[in-house]
Amino acid sequence: MTKIGIFIRHGESTANSGGIVSHDLEGYPLTAKGMNEARRAGENLSPISGTVDRFVVSPLVRTIQTADEVAKGMGYAGSTIIDERLRETFLGPYNNRPVSELPKFHRSEFGIEPFEENGMRLYECAQDYEGVSVFVSHNLPIKALICKILDLEEEDAKGVDIRNASISIIDFEKGKVLCIGAGRPSGRTLDRIKNRL
Repeated sequence: MTKIGIFIRHGESTANSGGIVSHDLEGYPLTAKGMNEARRAGENLSPISGTVDRFVVSPLVRTIQTADEVAKGMGYAGSTIIDERLRETFLGPYNNRPVSELPKFHRSEFGIEPFEENGMRLYECAQDYEGVSVFVSHNLPIKALICKILDLEEEDAKGVDIRNASISIIDFEKGKVLCIGAGRPSGRTLDRIKNRL
């Protein structure tokens, strides 16, 4: 059975524009720029709209708004599932603080959810969904998942950039990353998804 995950980071939120990090469910909605970014991501995925089986979304307001805009851009009208495992990194004492105050690495000794745990919970989430799923999540969890697939440590992945509303695609059956942080996946990659690889 096909198992493809299309991971989209939320569009720019008021937390991003304000230089804040937050794992709160409420607050920090998308900016107008973030709404446009999310709609554009959907438009870039519109060639595979009929191939997508479901949207699975983090419970934060910014990811729910992103999923709505991506779906509109794609012309997708199927089911959407909220899944807690796609949530933002637990930030502990750094929640609602400036990005500049975060420690260099995400480790439990700082009271932050460790990097590897982010990747593991996204991986476990993806395993529960067959077919082609769009997952809307957050920067660090998506990056940690990609690092899990590629067998990279957090220290080895500083060049992995998951920008707002970017698209990363994983073929879970083969354990392959098909694209990382793309604004527009290649036609070849989209064709592979349409044909279910």
